[in-house]
Parts: sequence; C-alpha cells; structure tokens
Amino acid sequence: MSYTLDVKREILLKEIESSDEHFWEIYAILKGKLAIEKNKIELKLESLDLANRVYKYLKELNLQIAIKYSISKRFGEHRIYIIEIKKKKGFREFFNKMKSLDEISFEEMSDDAIIGFVRGLFLATGYIKDPQKEYALDFFLDAEDIAYKVFEVLAKLEKRVFITEKRNKKLVYLRNSEDIMDVLVMVGAVQSFFSYEEVTMMKDMKNKTIREINWEVANETKALDTADKQLAMIEYIEKNIEKMSVLLLLKNNKIKYSFLKKEIKKNLYHQNKIINVEMNAQGLSEIVK
Repeated sequence: MSYTLDVKREILLKEIESSDEHFWEIYAILKGKLAIEKNKIELKLESLDLANRVYKYLKELNLQIAIKYSISKRFGEHRIYIIEIKKKKGFREFFNKMKSLDEISFEEMSDDAIIGFVRGLFLATGYIKDPQKEYALDFFLDAEDIAYKVFEVLAKLEKRVFITEKRNKKLVYLRNSEDIMDVLVMVGAVQSFFSYEEVTMMKDMKNKTIREINWEVANETKALDTADKQLAMIEYIEKNIEKMSVLLLLKNNKIKYSFLKKEIKKNLYHQNKIINVEMNAQGLSEIVK
C-alpha cells in the first residue's frame, strides 16, 4: 500500500460536522475530477472508499443518484466507480450552487470552506511522497481554473507553493516539510502528521550529525596537512642547518654580499702585491751576489 493511500484512508475515516466544509469538499472533488459538465454531473473514481463518501453525502441532499462501475485495464486491471446525478428533483439547484462557487475568491471563503476545499482536492487529485524518500505533496489537475484556485488558496495561507505543467496536466506542488505537515493537519490527517514529523526530525538530526562529522573531518585533515608541512620544514632545516646558519649570520650582521665580495677582492689584491714585492726583492739580492 502506498503512503498516499494510507494518508487518504485516515482522512476518509473522519466524519465532517460542518455543512459548509462538506459542501466545499464535494465541490473540490467534482471540480478536480472534471465531473461538472454542461447540464451533467458524472464523477469517476478509482477509490471505493472515496466513492462511498461522495455517494453518502449526495444522498443526504436528496439527490437522485446512479452508481455503477467499469473495468479499466490502463496501468493494470482495476475498477472505475461512476457516480451520476440524475436530472431530477434538486439537480438544478445543486448544479447552480456548484457553479457559483467558481466565482468565490479566497477572501470570501470561510475557514471551513478552505479546509473542505483543500481536503477534497487532495482526496481526488493529491499525491504525497513517503518522507523517508523525499518531501513532496502534489495536486495533478486537468482543469486550469481549479489549479490556479488551489494555488491561490495555499499561497495566501503563506505556504511555499508552486505551479507548473506536467504531462498535459497542471501540477500544483509543495516541497517544504513544514508546509506539507500544515496541510496534513488542515485536511485531518493528524496521525500521518505525527509520523511525518517524526521522520523529518530523525532526518534533520541525521543530516546535522553528518554535517558535524564532515566539519570535524575537514578540520582534522587541515590540521594533518599543516603538520605534514611543518615536519617537512623541520627536516629541511636539519639537512641545511650549516648553510642556513651562515645565511642567518650574514643577515643578522647586515653584511651584504656585494661588500663582502669587494673585501675579498681587496684582500687578494694586497696578497698578490706582497708576493710580487717579495719576489722582486729576492731577485735583486741574487743580482747583488
């Protein structure tokens, strides 16, 4: 069983007391599944539990309803439940009221209306991913008007919501875990909220621990690199200590190489001069003899 089905089954177990909330839920289901046509309302659902919920509420409105099912072989063989509201007593009033909700803005909607609207769309078109894998809540919608309506509602509830197009459908989606949990509470999936929150907390703790470990490893690596460089420098100094001592001595005494070179040349010049004098004196003494 998918995570989405688990959440939806929890929602379907909840009884609704507010008539306004219930009516908006039915409106959202019918609009989300393109069930409201010109002078006709025909709803097709794959979920038997959701079909029973819709059927039960429509019967409470004293509408004449026909229900049947067909077998679909698309994506594997399964049943499609079809609920049709017959054009008899109460149909026109119900149809006109449904159409009138199209013109109601967010500011005109009550809190119960907002809750019923979001819950109905989620039951009919919503998909929520297991938080162990990814944070994602999507509404896949065929009708552009209802897509922008739910986008407006969630945006004005200060949720980070986005809208795009995917596979010729409008996709309204949330990717922030806190916003998704807020929607779960709004639609009545309280137990799913707690399990979702637990997973997000564990993932956040795990990610934090990994970040801290990575930070410590990076610091240790940096310290080891620095130590290696220092050891290399010490080894170099030990091998070249004599040369470095001379250089340091020269530097400390501020003896420049050019001056030292001149002094050496001067000394050599004087030594050569003395040698020449001695040789000349020796030659002179030999002549005298």
